[in-house]
Amino acid sequence: MKARLVHIYIAAMCLGALAAVSRVDWAVFASFDLASAVGFAVLVGMAVFSEGWAVRLSVGGQGSGSTSVTFIPLLASVQLFGVGAAVLLIAVSVLFAEFVVQRKAVERALFNVAQLIIATFVAGWTFTALGGTALDTLPQAGVHLGTDQLLPFMAFGLVFLAANHAAVSLAIALSQGLRFSEVLEQMLGRSGVASFQDLLISPIAIVVAFLYLQMGTPGILVVFFPLLFIRHAYSDHSRLREANAALLKALVKAIETRDPYTSGHSLRVAHLAKRIAEGMGLPRAVVGRIEQAALLHDIGKIEAPYTPILSKPTSLTKEERAVIQSHVTKGEELLRNLSSFPDDVLRIVRHHHEREDGQGYPDGLKGPEIPVGGRIVAVCDAVDAMLSDRPYRRALSLEAVRRELKEHSGRQFSPDVVHVLVNTELLDEYADLIRHSRRLDDAPNLAAGYRLTPNQAATLTPGTGSGAGRRLRKVSGAFWAR
Repeated sequence: MKARLVHIYIAAMCLGALAAVSRVDWAVFASFDLASAVGFAVLVGMAVFSEGWAVRLSVGGQGSGSTSVTFIPLLASVQLFGVGAAVLLIAVSVLFAEFVVQRKAVERALFNVAQLIIATFVAGWTFTALGGTALDTLPQAGVHLGTDQLLPFMAFGLVFLAANHAAVSLAIALSQGLRFSEVLEQMLGRSGVASFQDLLISPIAIVVAFLYLQMGTPGILVVFFPLLFIRHAYSDHSRLREANAALLKALVKAIETRDPYTSGHSLRVAHLAKRIAEGMGLPRAVVGRIEQAALLHDIGKIEAPYTPILSKPTSLTKEERAVIQSHVTKGEELLRNLSSFPDDVLRIVRHHHEREDGQGYPDGLKGPEIPVGGRIVAVCDAVDAMLSDRPYRRALSLEAVRRELKEHSGRQFSPDVVHVLVNTELLDEYADLIRHSRRLDDAPNLAAGYRLTPNQAATLTPGTGSGAGRRLRKVSGAFWAR
């Protein structure tokens, strides 16, 4: 049924694109002189180059997208030559990218071309309705560039991005059986940075139009080289993010490999932290940062001095306790130096061992002083440890874990977090996940790592080590994860 809906939607988008093309006023091309034709051809060439060599970006770890500087020649073309020119430019450049460079499946390529044509047409209609005019056809066009065209110019960019995101979000919603509003929110969160960058660099299109009006085609070429630098900056930023993400995953795996009782722990904690944050009704962006911090909360333990302490079966000495507690500040320092993580992520990593009563570490924060992400990760960390097998005991029962959470709510754990966990199905679902992990660990050739799919299901992926969770000690009835 989903596949049929997707096919119908794609067909409707293609028909909509054809209708849009039929409604475009192509008469502007009849009035082109040689200079206009050459100028427009150069803009199309810039767009083709940009689309063909777009920078690939990972999106949320569950797919990929791309970013390019096509937005600039698109905005310049609608200002200089009108809506028809913008539609033709986007159609030619995207057709080239989809079929020649990326060689995508026909259905997907047609959808991308169609939805971008529709987005350009709708944005162009808005441009015209607000008084936007093809400047190349006006006398003294430069006078109008900074005044009459500003509002239509801004509206075109915003409407184009909005229509593009809406079309793609609906396709994802239909194909995966999700709510459109939920997908759109995720799309805006994941690709929001690239879209914001597009809006930031959009004034360059005004410069392109101005230089063309003053200098003709050479004015466009003057801007071409700065566009190459912008594309290079996109590429460098993308490669840096991908390299850092790969390195962080390797570090997390290295930590878990050192101690066989930690395999899959960070991934499971990240999964549970995300579910709790969603259950608390936190904004999508906040949920994403909490999930990221939960995955990295033990990153400070990568250093060698932590290894023998993590594997010690007996109680820790005062000195060993001080060493193990330092992992939160070490983790914060490592992430701060490794990449430009948001301060929210760094604070969660630093404060995920604080307590509600102020008896935690490293800063002795209490109650609302603790970041909400730190409070969530603290509970998830302890729950994973309590539900996992230890060398000296079996995992606690679900009833025992629920009692521990309630008993220490308000002292060690945040009451708000505990309430969400014990009054929903989350704790039961998580216990099932741990039991599934333990059964897989008993098999000689299977590992205990988990990959969390978009619908929150957990599926087995290759990994190393056995067991799950971490060693913990019990102090005054409270479970402390090392």
